[in-house]
Amino acid sequence: MRSVDIPNVRALHDALLPMKYPTAFFIQLTLLRERVCLVAYHPESPASPIAFISASLQQDPCVHGLLKSYTLAEDFSDPKVSEDLPHIEILTLGVFPAYQQCGIARLLVRRVYDYFRENLNQTSDMREYTVVHTNVATSNTPALSFYERMGLRITSGVVRNLYRACPQGSKDGYLLVGRISS
Repeated sequence: MRSVDIPNVRALHDALLPMKYPTAFFIQLTLLRERVCLVAYHPESPASPIAFISASLQQDPCVHGLLKSYTLAEDFSDPKVSEDLPHIEILTLGVFPAYQQCGIARLLVRRVYDYFRENLNQTSDMREYTVVHTNVATSNTPALSFYERMGLRITSGVVRNLYRACPQGSKDGYLLVGRISS
């Protein structure tokens, strides 16, 4: 995403997500190296985004207790998966309804991997061993199903009032963690 894309991407966020993000959120996505927002456009309408993903590379996920809260311990039995490796946090992900079920969200998640590996000089092991985490509202069954198909699992109990700024719908959420499967 470029700064000129912010108004259109913000409008798509507002249309697809119950949370309203401040302008500063979008500006950070364009300025901070460890954050990214990738946007998909339909070829016939290159000015109107149809999907987005925003993500952050967490260099020290233990700061937030991620590995301590990750209860699927068998996934970390591989010695190459350690607390020293970065984790990707998916901040937002959305696809305009007419384009859902077409593989766009899956492609965007994979492109986030590529972005961080290429632009932050991560090792080639990043794709295979990088842990991904995100939060999803307890009521968002389609998102929970999508992330489960991608290889993430609910690792927490219900996080009460996680989406307290959300004007409607469930304010409770889950932490999902895993490695992206093929």
